[in-house]
Amino acid sequence: MTQVYAGTVVQFGDVPVVHARGGQMRVLATPATVGATQLIMGHVLLQPGEEIKEHLHDYGEESVFVIRGQGTVIIEDVPHPIQEQCVFLVPKGLRHRVVNGGSGDMELVFATAPLAPRPEIGHRDV
Repeated sequence: MTQVYAGTVVQFGDVPVVHARGGQMRVLATPATVGATQLIMGHVLLQPGEEIKEHLHDYGEESVFVIRGQGTVIIEDVPHPIQEQCVFLVPKGLRHRVVNGGSGDMELVFATAPLAPRPEIGHRDV
């Protein structure tokens, strides 16, 4: 079944959860969901010990806001501690992953811009 979106407003629960990259990810603002032309934006929930698998973005930079929790972002093999209410930026083309090293859930909001020319090449697992 193909999901149909309103075009401007998307409800969180209407977007399917993706587990393939680690945790519970919803890619909320995309060309397909809201007609985004410059970025994608989404939400991730990581349980204790879970991580977002190492990946990179060949076309854009990624900014991440930590809503709650604590852990580590590893960028090009360099660990950086992160905690709730902080933001970090990963420049275009750098390998990175996020690990929930805390005892509670970690909740993140991410945005990547600019968009890749085609969705299937915007994110590359390494």
